[in-house]
Amino acid sequence: MIFQSSIYIILATLIYSCCIADTKTSTVSRFVNRTIPTWIMRNIERGSLQLVYLVVVLGSWTIIFTYGYPAIDSSNHIDSRHKYAGYAVFFMCMTSWLYASNTCPGNVTAETMQLFDHYEYDNVLYKNRECPTLKIRKIARSKYDRYTKRHVPRFDHFCGWINQAVGEQNYRWFLLFLVYGSWAMGTLLYGEVIDHDLLNTTFHNEILCSLFQCGGEEGKASYVIILHHLIRSHMQIVGVLLLMLFIVVCLGIFTAFHLYISSRNMTTNEYYKWKELRKKHDKMTDRYLQALKDGTVQIGKRKRDASASNESSSDVDVGCMGPIGDAARSEATDEEIYDPGPMPKNMYDKGIINNFAEIMRPLSFRQGAKLSSLKQNGSNCHANATDATKSKKFQ
Repeated sequence: MIFQSSIYIILATLIYSCCIADTKTSTVSRFVNRTIPTWIMRNIERGSLQLVYLVVVLGSWTIIFTYGYPAIDSSNHIDSRHKYAGYAVFFMCMTSWLYASNTCPGNVTAETMQLFDHYEYDNVLYKNRECPTLKIRKIARSKYDRYTKRHVPRFDHFCGWINQAVGEQNYRWFLLFLVYGSWAMGTLLYGEVIDHDLLNTTFHNEILCSLFQCGGEEGKASYVIILHHLIRSHMQIVGVLLLMLFIVVCLGIFTAFHLYISSRNMTTNEYYKWKELRKKHDKMTDRYLQALKDGTVQIGKRKRDASASNESSSDVDVGCMGPIGDAARSEATDEEIYDPGPMPKNMYDKGIINNFAEIMRPLSFRQGAKLSSLKQNGSNCHANATDATKSKKFQ
């Protein structure tokens, strides 16, 4: 009971911190979404999270192959073909991770800019400016990533698990990695219970009595009894299952988030920028309406667009859970009262079908044959900058 309660508390805390609470007012949310990711990104060397991923995944599969497969051979309830399915799942799991880790997100340089310059400036999140690091024009939806030291088109975020920036040309593989990982982990977890028909199993009195000091009768299975039975008989496998349960929940939430923003043609970077802009717009609107009520401002006076003072296009580091570092906590100090006007719209949203089509077949892959040489340069992750800019310190 204590174990179950602990799991529920941990899951409830994660859901509250990541999905509900405001990082500006909630200490717990700020700690989970800002403090922990900032500490990880600042103190752990690049590649360390990849090593953690490999240790967890390969270690779990080693346990499954060592302890799980012999149990399949001795079981009367599971077909031996499940073992071959396991090999296929393992292969796909590692393949999707390798593709996401090694596929370049794109590399914007002075030579390749034409290849990636296919979005108009919305003058809300993106304006025609110069990249302060590489001294090239910042095309719309791009961002300089200081971890990979290149300017990434349609920048989403930097992912430590694949040690790679996620952008226009590799987001589809990152999404495949999330979707397939969620499905595979959920299937394995569900299959363990169904294949053994644990929900309909009657457990003998020795097990019940040793657990609950009962009077010797047999008892119908419950989730608690099933869990205790599995721990007693397959401790190593249960350890992997509990780890998968935690991963399924976290990965499922993260996958749902990326499917949502993909359907809106937003990146992680843009999602948090729109979130901050919406809060600022609501705050300015409330102040303006209150000023009208108090008679301290007149209708139509100093009316400006909501994006007029928006500075959300700055190069703030973005991780899996949003902006990282001190810049993520910065707030506008403009106390001027004015009508912000209507909330701007996302001009890049073209409908669910077109949005996903843009991800699965990036616009930079749709150019004519005359740009074939630019494609080769644009996909070269090692051509980060010219010699004149390589020595420049990140600003």
